[in-house]
Amino acid sequence: MVIDKLPGKRILVIRYRFLGDTILTVPFLRNLRYAYPEGETRIDMLVGPASGEVLDGCPYVDNFIVYDTSRFHKYEQGKSKKRSFMSYALDLRKEDYDLVFVLKRSWSSALLALATGARYRVGYATEGRSIILTHPVPFNEKEHEVQSVLDVARAAGIEIRDDHLEAWISEAERASIEEKVPELKEDGPKVLIHAAAAHPDKMYTKQGWVELIRRLHEDYNFVPFFTGAGQDRTLYSEIAALSGVKSVNMAGGLSIRESMALYQKMDLAICVDSGPAHLACATGVPTFALFGPTDPERWAPYGNNSRAIYDNNLDCRPCNYKKTCQNRECLTELSPATILEALKENQIFKSGETGGDKL
Repeated sequence: MVIDKLPGKRILVIRYRFLGDTILTVPFLRNLRYAYPEGETRIDMLVGPASGEVLDGCPYVDNFIVYDTSRFHKYEQGKSKKRSFMSYALDLRKEDYDLVFVLKRSWSSALLALATGARYRVGYATEGRSIILTHPVPFNEKEHEVQSVLDVARAAGIEIRDDHLEAWISEAERASIEEKVPELKEDGPKVLIHAAAAHPDKMYTKQGWVELIRRLHEDYNFVPFFTGAGQDRTLYSEIAALSGVKSVNMAGGLSIRESMALYQKMDLAICVDSGPAHLACATGVPTFALFGPTDPERWAPYGNNSRAIYDNNLDCRPCNYKKTCQNRECLTELSPATILEALKENQIFKSGETGGDKL
């Protein structure tokens, strides 16, 4: 059934918190801009103080509004003084939005949309929110997050032209990362290793990383690069020392934007299920994510050159943290050899070339 596009001259998109969730909204934002051209419609977006940085340079949004009400989320530590929900509600109401898209599934985000006074409010019909949304959208938990968010656009009558990810790295950011990480100028293929996760159940084993890094270096001359928070630095130092492979540990030394600039310089990214996996994928790097308790159908790296790696023989996964096991066999028993075999399916291994060098 064809749905008429909802009218809108002032549009607000609500999607604050979490790096991966935020970068995965890019296809939604691009198709929104197609439907509501620049100059005819103003598109604002409510973003987190840290996660919103991943959209710097995005041409599909006219104005970003930083939503900073909490210090609970460690990756959303705003630099300015945090504000109350009500102060944002009052400010947003002054903007006279006529169309609001709620891409979060919380009650508070839907209440914020209601507070704007917008005539049309489109979002997920979760947690009983249909009573305050004009266009509630069924939520399919088995659908990839990119397509799930695009369903919200479809519910507003927006035609979906494409669904690829994008990231915008400036020349200044590229220059900054080359100065901070001189090892990028050295010959040889480079691999991003992101082993840290906010939830411990997502973590792959330390010894697994050690063996995988050794194989990648011995067989293909890959140099590992590590990024993450300062608290992750020790983990990466231990992995590098145990592997005996010369590595570049930038954990705690880069901003989000600098990390993205570094990712773009990589030939390959291997990550746990995490925000950096989606950021690396968005910069165009072939990205492989290791999945245990979480669902790859929903959260796999989104792109033709990327994929999720997991043990498909375990009936208990994905359990989404409702464990019936004792030892997380989904990740503790996932062998480096299995991961390496999956990596070899990528075009860069088949062609025998990475970063201009022979593998």
